[in-house]
Amino acid sequence: MKKLLSSLLSLALALPLAALPSSALELEEAKELLSDLYVEGVSEEVLALDSLDAILEAIGDPYTFYMTPEQYQAFNQSVNGQTVVGIGATAELAYDGGYRILSVLPSSPALEAGIQPGDIIVAVDGVAASPEVAPQAMIAGEEGTSLTLTVSREGRTLEFTLVRRSVDIPIVTYQLKDGAGYINCISFGDSTAETVQEAIQAMDKDAAVWIMDLRSNPGGGSGATADTASLFLGQGDMLYFRDGAGNHYRDPLPRYEDLTNKPVIVLTSGHSASGSELFAGDIRAYSGGIALGQRTFGKGTAQIVLNGVNCSYMKDGEAMKITTYRFFAPDGATNHIVGVLPTLLISPENTEAAALLLSCPAPSSPKNHLKIDLAGQAFYVSLDQALEEENAPAFTELLESLPPSAQVRYSTGKSWQSCGPVAPAALAKELGLKGFASRTLPDAEGSQYAWEIDTLATYGLLSGYDDGLFHPGDSVTRAQFCAMAAAALNLPDGKPGRFPDVKEGSWYAGAVSAMADMGFISGYGDGNFGPNDTITYQEMVAILSKVAAWASMDGYYLNQDPLTLQDALTYSGYAGWAQIPARNLDQLSALLEDASPAAPGSREVSAATLCRLMQSIHLIW
Repeated sequence: MKKLLSSLLSLALALPLAALPSSALELEEAKELLSDLYVEGVSEEVLALDSLDAILEAIGDPYTFYMTPEQYQAFNQSVNGQTVVGIGATAELAYDGGYRILSVLPSSPALEAGIQPGDIIVAVDGVAASPEVAPQAMIAGEEGTSLTLTVSREGRTLEFTLVRRSVDIPIVTYQLKDGAGYINCISFGDSTAETVQEAIQAMDKDAAVWIMDLRSNPGGGSGATADTASLFLGQGDMLYFRDGAGNHYRDPLPRYEDLTNKPVIVLTSGHSASGSELFAGDIRAYSGGIALGQRTFGKGTAQIVLNGVNCSYMKDGEAMKITTYRFFAPDGATNHIVGVLPTLLISPENTEAAALLLSCPAPSSPKNHLKIDLAGQAFYVSLDQALEEENAPAFTELLESLPPSAQVRYSTGKSWQSCGPVAPAALAKELGLKGFASRTLPDAEGSQYAWEIDTLATYGLLSGYDDGLFHPGDSVTRAQFCAMAAAALNLPDGKPGRFPDVKEGSWYAGAVSAMADMGFISGYGDGNFGPNDTITYQEMVAILSKVAAWASMDGYYLNQDPLTLQDALTYSGYAGWAQIPARNLDQLSALLEDASPAAPGSREVSAATLCRLMQSIHLIW
């Protein structure tokens, strides 16, 4: 059976294709399309497989799939907003073969029953869910009829009884909440920008900040995303596309001048993907605000949708979606796999409340207020509001999440100038906040790289030993460095069996394999990796240069430049194979000048280099 994927809301880029001979979609035609268009290329071995299902499974890309006419209709409905009969939820095929609830619509049977984003559909009316059968086919039915939905949630199996009814798919809803113009956007469709513009015009007078809630937004159209971002940012480049040959293309933002100049707080979750990540990247690149919530999904590829309009191979309403590009934010950063790391990493239960605390208008008198300077924006917090019982948990976590780059001022008087910056931990103690737990590591304070260590720790990108300490001066093994880098990049565990001396089931096996799968590391000449060997600084540099080339447009183009004679002289202390990587990291402001290339790398040195690189290539906001 052909590979089916239902209701996957991802970036769809409409590109014209040359006219092709008229016929129904056949296997050879599908092979031709994949061979010509797929961004990573498809090997002859894979193309030799005898079914489309087998080919798509071998490619292993959840965004490249065939759609029946019913599937394609549902896809368009989900993206563009229509009235459908059902339960009011969208779903995607999960990597474990089940279907994951992606978003739950307002005023829907799913919302009323308690269905949540992230729930995995186990069965419908007792019939087990299958990746070969679209959830629409199982859930669809006449209005007024009931069904029983069995889902898995955090290891628990739950059962819900729902009644099907007509459900409006409102792409955008908005309202004033406290001092914020709160806009909930569940997809970037044809009507999204128009409705968001309506929201801005209706609320701009009363809103101190904009909250753009993208926590249940898995993407949509690139044009719709650009139009929406432009409403807050004005003119510029929205993103870069790069194809498999290394060619890149710019997609500009339309021009919307002077519509609003207020900062945007983008709410994110693990379900925010594709267009949502592009929107957040635009806000980051143009210093339009911050992101708050959880790390996003990590869908950084673009697809074309082939249908009967742009491809004559497609007949009778069928369609095929093929990954053709990787995309990058205007600042050159990828979100593919790594996602977008929000400016403030906040738990799901406190995300909205923390954002609303930052929506306080600039006070006429600063007394009993906080001023937080973050990512080029000033946010204010009313302590009267923050210390209320229902807000205290969110306020506590807000202070815990502030990175070292944030500056907090606490005024008990009449001016901000009279009070210097205060550390979040000291402020929490002064205010008597119970439960405040600093994310930083106590022994990092004495390190010359304390700022970098604290930054990574605040974002949960590194941790200490069992004793709660970081031990900055300890040496680092090759396995430990791979584990640190893989965690920072959010890489899923790789395929086992890469190296004979990396034992399956060891604590580092998944990370080492993941780094190898990405092409960031390789073994020794004998095929072994040497996981317990101490890593040198120049080995770290070589690995991170490959990371930069993959993760950013700047790193990619640096890596294409040959070594000049002056470069060879400048980096002569490095081995020949490490000189280009050293130059690349130096130009990215990530090379530590006082680190000896051949010396064993320490934990503080590895953390500092990784942090500086992530900041330089905008993986840290």
